[in-house]
Amino acid sequence: MIKKLLELGQAIALLPAISLFIGATFLGFYGVYILIETLYSVVFKPEVRDPAILSTKFISVMDIHLLSIILYIFAVGLYELFVGKLSVPDWLRITDIDQLKAKLASVVILILAITFTKKLVEWKNPLDTLLFAVAIAVIIGVLIFYYKVKEE
Repeated sequence: MIKKLLELGQAIALLPAISLFIGATFLGFYGVYILIETLYSVVFKPEVRDPAILSTKFISVMDIHLLSIILYIFAVGLYELFVGKLSVPDWLRITDIDQLKAKLASVVILILAITFTKKLVEWKNPLDTLLFAVAIAVIIGVLIFYYKVKEE
């Protein structure tokens, strides 16, 4: 009985995969909405044409779309690991949980870089910006170190 129940447990992974896919889709549409809103503001609101404001808006759009892609990658990864194979490009094929974690780490590094770029564009307090950069560098360093050690 328990063996059958555990074997059917792959269906448990289906719920997170579907919810991540729904989240990815929602964020994709939301990113398009923010882009259209930004373009509308550029045309009809002269105060938004400031390069710093525009840079921040477009970086936010990139950030949202990147997060959408991350959710999609995780949806595909969970599905492939626990439910069944999908017809996806080789670079998206996930065969073990470590590959999924490695993809997460690389994307977290990219999101941190984008977040720092957004903070740099807003540039209000140099000391806060420096401390933020150091914190991000430490996190990135730890992630890189972890995967270098894990490869050995």
